[in-house]
Amino acid sequence: MSAIATEYSPVEQKLRNWEPKADIPSWFSKYRGHARDIYFDLDVPDRTDEAWHYGTPQAFSLDALDVAHDMPGFNGAKYERICGLTNRPRRITCLSMIGDNISELSSSTPLKDAGVDVMALRQALALRGDLLQQYWTKDIVHSSQNKILASHFALVDNGFFVFIPKGATAPEPIHLVMESGESGSVVAPHVIVIAEPDSKAEVFIHYLGNESESRNLQLGVVQCFVGDNADLTLAKIEHVGGRTDIFTHEVTELGQDSKFNSIAIHLGGKNLRHEAVINLDKPGASANVYGMHFLRGRQRYDFYTQQNHLAPNCHSNLLFKGAILDRARASYQGMINVAKQAQLTDAYQTNRSLVLSPKARADSSPQLEIEANDVRCSHGSSVSNVDDQMVFYLQNRGLKADDARRLIVSGFMAEIADRIPLATARDYVYNYVLERVE
Repeated sequence: MSAIATEYSPVEQKLRNWEPKADIPSWFSKYRGHARDIYFDLDVPDRTDEAWHYGTPQAFSLDALDVAHDMPGFNGAKYERICGLTNRPRRITCLSMIGDNISELSSSTPLKDAGVDVMALRQALALRGDLLQQYWTKDIVHSSQNKILASHFALVDNGFFVFIPKGATAPEPIHLVMESGESGSVVAPHVIVIAEPDSKAEVFIHYLGNESESRNLQLGVVQCFVGDNADLTLAKIEHVGGRTDIFTHEVTELGQDSKFNSIAIHLGGKNLRHEAVINLDKPGASANVYGMHFLRGRQRYDFYTQQNHLAPNCHSNLLFKGAILDRARASYQGMINVAKQAQLTDAYQTNRSLVLSPKARADSSPQLEIEANDVRCSHGSSVSNVDDQMVFYLQNRGLKADDARRLIVSGFMAEIADRIPLATARDYVYNYVLERVE
């Protein structure tokens, strides 16, 4: 804390001068202040940290960045793009956030009638602060161990809060849109989803952003709490600009006999780090975690997952698939942890990559750590190219070589893309991939 001010980026200087706001609960301000102190005490991780063995942690630093504050506005093309993904313009709850600004694209009376709350995080701090504190202070993301996570918690003062009350079923999907800021800025949105016992909902998160003149950064955290016998589906589609670096950390806690389905689609950005931690805390919990990514140019994606089985008779299944073009690179590290008391665990972890160019690269490292003795666990990974014999076979049936390759890649991705619960979003993903496979 003794370094001179000129050594810090604009956003770091604002962090050093940050003071609590009068309209923010004291517990939240205390948390942010603690995260700020941790941020300045820690160094950026390096590859000696096993979790970052394949990653590029420096890509997510705050160097030369400022805090985002500008709302570019929704022009016709952008609005149509968002509505195309949601399929129900002006009928669904759809909030967009950038910096301090919240824009409600549409509203939903059915959700409100069902008792479902969807609001900006800052509004939730004012109206549901006591409830939010119960979950926020669990500190399950352990920001003290990671400078990048600490930077998120030091900066966050907005995002989204979703609350599905006990026994309620959300009558329609909930859409949340988070955008990159202006050129040279950082945003740190936080999403917290609470599904109380016996509830059910679908939540879509859209990470969007336009091309910018210089580097942008998104530091996002998503926390999900799924109560006993609740059923939550969380779908994420990321398509930011080519100069945006994006870090997302997701943590889910599962109650007894609960169900959680997660689908993450990554298409844009320059450098991406996606972390997913699933904690199966109570007996009978079940989680399906799916991921799909398509890289080209010099994009670099890094995935890190944990399936933590902490109670008996739980099930988890993870499948990540990606296609890689040009000089792009993707890496995956995953761990299944089975605690001693987590007997009758049933867990799977699979990563498959399709390398479409000679200079593209994929690395994979699935792992198991098992202390129980009555379990069924397996993991696997594969890296392959488009099979020339398959292309030849399709050519003999009338397809051109390029069309044959597109069909093969599309079929490879279908196992994940078909799980997206919204047809228009599925079409968006398929069209994006088909247009870019050569």
